[in-house]
Amino acid sequence: MPKRKKRAFNLSLLATLRKKQSREKQPEEQKLHIPELDRIYRADGRANETAEETEQRRSEDRLRTIARRNNMSAEETEQRRSEDRLRTIARRNNMTAEETEERRSDDQLRAIARRNNESFEVRNQRQASDRLRILNSRATESNEQRRIHCNALGNQNRI
Repeated sequence: MPKRKKRAFNLSLLATLRKKQSREKQPEEQKLHIPELDRIYRADGRANETAEETEQRRSEDRLRTIARRNNMSAEETEQRRSEDRLRTIARRNNMTAEETEERRSDDQLRAIARRNNESFEVRNQRQASDRLRILNSRATESNEQRRIHCNALGNQNRI
């Protein structure tokens, strides 16, 4: 009968199993802080990452996010967008004037880059909608001026 090799212990697997067992034994109040500890441990591990490892991790995170979103229902997608909007609003409410100005500048640069990459048809369509918007605003201004003028004339006739 051949001798079997001694198996080396997989320490990370053992640690994970111990953690699961201890979580199951803990009361609910004590379980609440564990996700926060997990985040701290992950962040601590990231502190020693190289730029390439960080980029690789972020790329994998993006792919996982895309895969998860591809499996979402329409309701889940709408819920996620709503939460994203709320987070964005909360973040913007806490911005300083300098941060707000920087964000606007970045938005303008992104818009310019997007316009530089748009097709001829898209550019024509955007320009047409811009022209319509300008014409509508001028018509609104003109109507407002007419109303003011008529009101002034009407008030003169009453005097």
